[in-house]
Amino acid sequence: MLFPNFEFCVICEGVRQEIGGKLTILGFYGMAPNVDVSIRNPNLAVVLHLVTGFPSVPESDATYENIVTVTRPVGVVALQAPPQKLIVSSTKRSLLGIPLVIEPPHVWGRHSIRIHVNRELKLDTSFNLSLATLAELAASERPN
Repeated sequence: MLFPNFEFCVICEGVRQEIGGKLTILGFYGMAPNVDVSIRNPNLAVVLHLVTGFPSVPESDATYENIVTVTRPVGVVALQAPPQKLIVSSTKRSLLGIPLVIEPPHVWGRHSIRIHVNRELKLDTSFNLSLATLAELAASERPN
């Protein structure tokens, strides 16, 4: 069962499913690994969503399960999502929206994101987590 690598990973605040298999991305942070997530309150959980995409899968009748792991900069696992069945297509690309909740206490710095499909590493990327600076907080309060 040959599953392709994920082609991209968008990090955002939320994802909404639309008609026709489309996704609406809410609160876009950026494309991993070039993503900085600054949080206001270090006592609250960080809620993020990943949107990943992969090409058509030749063996679309096989069963594929993915496991998402986020690891803190110190090497400790921040979260590991339970296995999820992947819906694949033999004729078109597929998108996958993955919600993540990272509980405090937070460790500032580069967090790794790894997605395994049937125990094979298919995405290895990262994002940076930091406490929002006073300048960032002030900028977010200004009207556009």
